[in-house]
Amino acid sequence: MRNLLLRSLAFIVLCNTFCYTATAQQLDGYRYNPSFQPQQHTVVNKIQFNGYTNHWRDDYKKWVRYGNLFKMSVPDVSSTIIQSKIDIAEELHVPGLWMQEGFMHALLASSYTTLENPSATQADQAMAQGNVLIFTDSVYDVADQFHKIPAQDTIWGEKLKSHQYKAKDFEKINAYYLEKDNRKVFVVAGQNKTSTKRLKELIANTVSIVQQYDLHKGWFGAETLLKSVTCTPGHPLEVIGKGMNEGNDWFVFDGYMDFLMKDELEGWIKKANIPVVADVGFSPIYGCSDYRGLQVQDMGGKEAWIKYAQQKGGYVFRPVYAPQSDAWHYDGYIASAGNKEQIDNENVPFISTTGPLIGDALSSMVLFVKKGEAFTKEKMWEAILQRRAVAVLDEGKMMGPARFRNALQMLLLDRVFTEDYFGDRIDLQANTEGYTLQVTVSNNYDHSVSGMLNIQLPPEITGDEPMMASAIALPANSTKTITLKIRPTAAGMDKTNPIAIAYKWNNKTKRTLAILDLPPAISVNRLLYGHAPVVQYPVTVHNFSAEASFPVQVQVFEKGKTGKAVFSATQKINTAPGTWQEIVFDLKLASGDYDVKTSTLNVAYTSQLGVGKKEGHAYAYELDLNADNVKEYRLENDSVQVTLLATGARIIEYIVKSRKDNVLFKLWPDKPEDDKRPFRKYGFYPYGGFEDFLGQASMETHQVYDAKLVKKEGDYVQVIMTADYFGNRLQKTFTLYSNSPLLEVRFALNFINPEANVIGPQPILELGKTHGTEDVFIAPDKDSMLHVRMRPEEYFGRVINLKEGWNAGYDTKEDIGFVGAYPVTQPLFLHMWMNHPSNGESRYYYTEFQPWVPIIQKTTMYFTYYLWGAGGGWEESVKALRKRNLITER
Repeated sequence: MRNLLLRSLAFIVLCNTFCYTATAQQLDGYRYNPSFQPQQHTVVNKIQFNGYTNHWRDDYKKWVRYGNLFKMSVPDVSSTIIQSKIDIAEELHVPGLWMQEGFMHALLASSYTTLENPSATQADQAMAQGNVLIFTDSVYDVADQFHKIPAQDTIWGEKLKSHQYKAKDFEKINAYYLEKDNRKVFVVAGQNKTSTKRLKELIANTVSIVQQYDLHKGWFGAETLLKSVTCTPGHPLEVIGKGMNEGNDWFVFDGYMDFLMKDELEGWIKKANIPVVADVGFSPIYGCSDYRGLQVQDMGGKEAWIKYAQQKGGYVFRPVYAPQSDAWHYDGYIASAGNKEQIDNENVPFISTTGPLIGDALSSMVLFVKKGEAFTKEKMWEAILQRRAVAVLDEGKMMGPARFRNALQMLLLDRVFTEDYFGDRIDLQANTEGYTLQVTVSNNYDHSVSGMLNIQLPPEITGDEPMMASAIALPANSTKTITLKIRPTAAGMDKTNPIAIAYKWNNKTKRTLAILDLPPAISVNRLLYGHAPVVQYPVTVHNFSAEASFPVQVQVFEKGKTGKAVFSATQKINTAPGTWQEIVFDLKLASGDYDVKTSTLNVAYTSQLGVGKKEGHAYAYELDLNADNVKEYRLENDSVQVTLLATGARIIEYIVKSRKDNVLFKLWPDKPEDDKRPFRKYGFYPYGGFEDFLGQASMETHQVYDAKLVKKEGDYVQVIMTADYFGNRLQKTFTLYSNSPLLEVRFALNFINPEANVIGPQPILELGKTHGTEDVFIAPDKDSMLHVRMRPEEYFGRVINLKEGWNAGYDTKEDIGFVGAYPVTQPLFLHMWMNHPSNGESRYYYTEFQPWVPIIQKTTMYFTYYLWGAGGGWEESVKALRKRNLITER
């Protein structure tokens, strides 16, 4: 038998070898011809329109086809820039103006004499003595000569066939300069006195503005979602870094809940030691001393917003067209491109918002501050409120008072001045990958540049090499990348560490920011429950040290006692610096209340643990309730019946058997009535149950998880569900304990997408048969015990800063209650939402209680949520959870 097996094996190997050889011989002479070259295989058509639709317009685009069926439209950049110059000239009331780029820049840097319609002799004499600015609008020979010089450079409008060039009274006027040795002749050559006089006034105004004011460019209404369950790219410091690279030195953030980072933002900027002014707000209020007590989903009308801003020393703005706001006094307008006429001409302060990075940050504001004055937050607001501001929209469109707007438009026509003023020809990018800092400096000048690169690390971060200023020489139109190894100390963990980068050349400085965002060194479940005699306790350690192997110790103490440990164990972790690893400890414990101390790398963290007795009986089984071939999971004990959906890894039913009531709102398996609305799944989609906000729409709403029933019966039953969202791993472990209504949901997240900032686990509650005013909802706010009821006429929400980690609901008619518990120090806050059918995303009555939990990356992040539903008052349920050591205190 053994010989037969050996012969069979030899025969198989021989056949495989022969087949491979034969195939190789058959392919001999064939070769693969790479064909994927998208740039070469596109078909591009230039498309333009110069005429009238509902307004006069000039559009220049490129239609791009690839494989015929792929088609996109992109702007024709050069033509669009040229048209913007023509549009600006028209707005300046000098149609036909063509300014040589660099004209104003050179004029502002020169001393000169001015001549109007000089004779050839007068012009020659003035030019012999130094720089001269000549205005001509005559038909003399000298004027004719000045008209001819820039002819080649001023025919762009004719080439484009811009609609302005077809006007009956259209006349060209050129502004340019000639150079010889160290002397310059600046020429304004017009064809009539009116346009020449107008341009003379514009030049004088621009010179006056530049001499009197410093220009401060910034982003008002930049949006991040650092403190929100919704997603958009960009950490606030990354936004600041990108803005600084464009010459910005001030920022006002107003993304949803961005006002919560006010103190944090100020601390980051102070640590980075950068010359930036930053503030926060939430439209329509800004500039408040603080935002404590602000309930953005329950303000109660316009008058409340105004009163809040006034009490906090802030400012309140309104849309230009808002008749409902006319009864109150506001500090200014919220400008939009469609209200340019009002913003330009009404003597009302205004703001113009930039929005999120995903919207390309096309809009900015330029503030004008008296020359030499220190730029502070107070000076920023002073300039805005005194209308020393211009809004700069996409493609260089501008709004604001004419004096400042016209000067800025003249400088944009010049280009060289604004590029030089804001350092735009040097581009500075920086980012971190792991413990590596990468800085890229690009020189977009047509000449070489030499300068000094300075990298400023915060005290909590060290470099493998001393951080000294480095000389960086860049040839014309070149790029250089510098890579540095950095490493955090223990003090740098569990925080965002700003890294300031500056490149200095020719008395100019370009700045940007990078961040090293780090998790806590030790990550554990801050609150946990299990049954004796063994409780599994996962620990993840992020290795910030230089060692690749080190011990991790877990000690368990009776709650509140620091004497001898009742259990202790040590394991070794092997993981390279800058990486992380999870290990699991088996805690051998009797029932009781415990503190668990985890120690490693001279860092320690203490969590809370409850251990119950191994008793009672629970059971679990699979079923398919809606016949869609996706399994559901039923978990039961004497108290409750729980149904889990693999879709979204949600609890769809939590039925209290004594009341025969599902305390959770449930729409599934039905669909919302607007299911066929276009892009319906891009918004909140109601299934019901206990689910999570992870973006809105939540990225897990329709995701079918890999589900496994790991324990079918005993003192507890358990289902584990896991999903991978393109490299972002989320695991939920559902455990129903046998001797109580206690249902545990353990979260374990390994995320890589930084825009996923916050997760909001939430029971969607519908106590009793209906959700009505008979239901009272309770939460231990830090100042008082909060009691809230729904309002039949409207939806509203509240931010609750918890003193203890729980919230409750109670149906006073049907005598049924619910309590949710979680570690109080982990969420940013508890978000309560009372839904109403007027909500276009979900047209139902129910209540949500969401602890908004920051998602920590570069580790495994743990979070636990405990559900307890029972007949009777909510107070007894809270006592039952407290008895199990599942109520945490701040």
